Formats: sequence, structure tokens, C-alpha cells
Amino acid sequence: MKMLYFTITVFLCLCTVVAAELSVGDLEKIREIVKESEVRLEKRITDSHTQLDKRITDQNKRFDFQGTLVITLIGAVIAFVGIPLTIIAYQQNKRTQQDDNNNTIKAQATEIQALREKIETLEKSLN
Repeated sequence: MKMLYFTITVFLCLCTVVAAELSVGDLEKIREIVKESEVRLEKRITDSHTQLDKRITDQNKRFDFQGTLVITLIGAVIAFVGIPLTIIAYQQNKRTQQDDNNNTIKAQATEIQALREKIETLEKSLN
């Protein structure tokens, strides 16, 4: 009984394979379905590519703006710190020069006073 059941099952399987040949019309329908799928897939790829290009363009604009902003901020910090430091350094340099000039004047005044005293001493000795 088992053998009969097995034999019938094998024949049924073989018969369905033989009867399952595709006709030309079936192949044409399959080709149309594949072409439609390709067209839809190509459209989706094109749409995705367009969206990706738009996103990349937006990102590039954002990066350009942020880069410009960073450079501007660095320049502003340099200006806010550098200009007052330059002014302070200039004033300090002037003050140092004035102190040097004052010291030179004091030294020359001391020399003049010493020379006057010498002159007075010489005049007294001549008289």
C-alpha cells in the first residue's frame, strides 16, 4: 500500500512539471511585469538620487555658512583682544620712553649741576 501511494505521488509530481510549461503569452506577461518593475525601480532610484543631491547641496550650504561664521568669530575675537593689547603695548612703550627720557634729563641735570659747581670752584680759585 505504501508503494502504491508513493508511486502515485511520484506520477502526480511528474505530471504537474510537464503541464507547467509556460506559453509565449505567459512569457510576454512576465516580461511586461519585469519591465514595469524596472521602470518603477529606476524612477525610485532617480527620485532618491535627486533627494540625495538636494540634501548634499543643503549640507554644503550649511557647512559654508558655518565655516564663514567660525572665521568671522575668530576674526572678531582677535580684533576684540588684539586691538586693546596693541594699544596697551603702545602706551607702555611710550611710558618707557618717557621714563628713559626723564632719567636722561635727570642725569644731565646732575651733570650740569656738577659742572656749575666745578666752574664756581674754579672761579673762586682764580679770584
